[in-house]
Amino acid sequence: MKIVYNISQQSPLWRRSTAMVNGKQSGDGQKKHDRVPELKPGYVLAVDFAEIDEFEERARRFRIGDEDPTEFQLFRLSRGTYGQRQENNQMMRIKLPFGGLTADQMDALAEVSEKYSGLHRGHITTRENFQFHFVNLDDSAEVMRVVGRAGLTTREACAHTVRNITGCPYAGIAPEEVFDTTPWLTAYARHMLRNPICQRLPRKFKTSFSNCPNDCAGSNFHDLGFIAKKQVDANGNEVIGFEMRVGGGTSTMPRKADTIWEFARCEDGEYIKVAEAVLRVFDREGDLPGLLRKNLNKARIKFLLQKIGADAFREKVVEELGKEWADEPLDMEKLTQLAPEVPSDPVPDDGLGKAPGYERWRWTNVTPQKQAGFFAVTVTIPIGNISTSQFRELARIMRKYSGGHARTNQNQNLILRWVREESLPMLHRELLAIGLGDAEAGLLADVVACPGADSCKLAITSSNQAGYSMREELIKFGYDDPEVNKVSVKISGCPNGCGQHHLAGIGLQGSSYKVGKLEVPCYDVFLGGVGYAGIEKFATRVTRVAAKKAHLAIDRILQVYQAERSSPAESFVEFVERVGPKHFEAPLEEFKWVGSLAEDPEMYMDWGHTDLFEVIRGEGECAAGEVPLVRTAAAPVELP
Repeated sequence: MKIVYNISQQSPLWRRSTAMVNGKQSGDGQKKHDRVPELKPGYVLAVDFAEIDEFEERARRFRIGDEDPTEFQLFRLSRGTYGQRQENNQMMRIKLPFGGLTADQMDALAEVSEKYSGLHRGHITTRENFQFHFVNLDDSAEVMRVVGRAGLTTREACAHTVRNITGCPYAGIAPEEVFDTTPWLTAYARHMLRNPICQRLPRKFKTSFSNCPNDCAGSNFHDLGFIAKKQVDANGNEVIGFEMRVGGGTSTMPRKADTIWEFARCEDGEYIKVAEAVLRVFDREGDLPGLLRKNLNKARIKFLLQKIGADAFREKVVEELGKEWADEPLDMEKLTQLAPEVPSDPVPDDGLGKAPGYERWRWTNVTPQKQAGFFAVTVTIPIGNISTSQFRELARIMRKYSGGHARTNQNQNLILRWVREESLPMLHRELLAIGLGDAEAGLLADVVACPGADSCKLAITSSNQAGYSMREELIKFGYDDPEVNKVSVKISGCPNGCGQHHLAGIGLQGSSYKVGKLEVPCYDVFLGGVGYAGIEKFATRVTRVAAKKAHLAIDRILQVYQAERSSPAESFVEFVERVGPKHFEAPLEEFKWVGSLAEDPEMYMDWGHTDLFEVIRGEGECAAGEVPLVRTAAAPVELP
């Protein structure tokens, strides 16, 4: 008999859980929040300036040798401050639940970019955060204060915690959505922030919320994914809730998540209780012999699901829900409270008409909302990087056209919602004026890339620089084939996959090989990935190509696809599945090898660099001990 795992009074699991509570089972691990800072109106997360003062003091003590380095590292990471490969430089990550931010917050990010980031720019990540690189540790507390005054926090943006919560940027405006997940995502984020149960998890924990069956937030490759659903209860009333999936991920072991809960209600916070039970099981199981905390390489929750299976994990969650902590009520009205998004006033027509490229931009970057007369506009942010001046101009544009609100997405772009149709030509011209009016959002040339070896200790190649170059080359290729333009290109500087290359039609993963004593920057080519509901596939590795030939390899892949597909309607993913990844090995062989240094000096330099390439990988701070602090490279390869 199939059991629907819904904790209702009619469910066998309810009776089991109630029996455990009535039997006075111990509330092992019962923990309550410590002092919780006041949540100011209009803020998504509470900001605690006392925490910032504490960070500043502990950083001062660390610099004079009065803080244990390991303990300070753990503390620093939990405050969103991550070490770079350059000594005394930090990457600071700003937490943005559902990618949401206001114009005032954009102005605050501009201040951080101008005063404290050595690059004078911010970076949108594939987890809908903002990151700032080359920040001095002495300035880190002031960065926290600048963003804190605007209602943003860095708390738990790094470390073994519940990381930023991603969501569909069209939640609340998508015609096909089941319901707006934004307030329920917000409630989950607020409940988990500073929650003692998730301050020292076995490993980081990533969560997504999808508002429709398309699952564009990607529940299948998250530690915990929520998919909006509706049910009708015994009284004929419609009830909203979530299907809950656990144990997905990419990196060195791509794995699809398992559904562990068919339907968890929203209104009474059942979905939060189930999620907390998942975290408590994860936390407790991490201490068992041979599991999780004993080996940080295999400490993500997906390894626990892989080891014990979804059914056994589900039973542990049900058991956990029978403990006393699960009876504590949640104030869902308070947890879900959000300031409404209100459209800007109409903007008078300036009479200048449409700029060149407007029609293409409108086709690729503009999506109608379910609210008549309003549109969501994707601002294409090349490789997710925004300069100081662009931050300021975007804040002004947000106030003028989108009610002072925007959302980031997992493709490293920015979504302006509630734009009036008559304002679209003017908005396009203003975006062009600041260098952000490109079309092609979500298409072939809209390349996604992680920061890479220019700052990240774990990266092998400069994926960020490669991303810019791939974007430029793909634009030059000038493909106008609709199916070709749907192919996604994503680049990661190492196997950890922060660029989500496992989910790309064409994914590139940083690697290298040796020619004698010299090293050649390379990319492993992955094909056939996609992250949408019903057709989720992880890309398959095909071969390795020299980094400076990667754009030529992409062009060859697309030529093979165009020439050999069964019909113009056969998608790239369908084609790769039909012919098999090995079909591309021979066509790509010529892009693997390079000549001598004298013959091909460029091949021994990474994108954006003029010095000879050398792989130097450090220790990833969030998985200390995962990668030794040594020079490393792929095994030597003899040229034919």
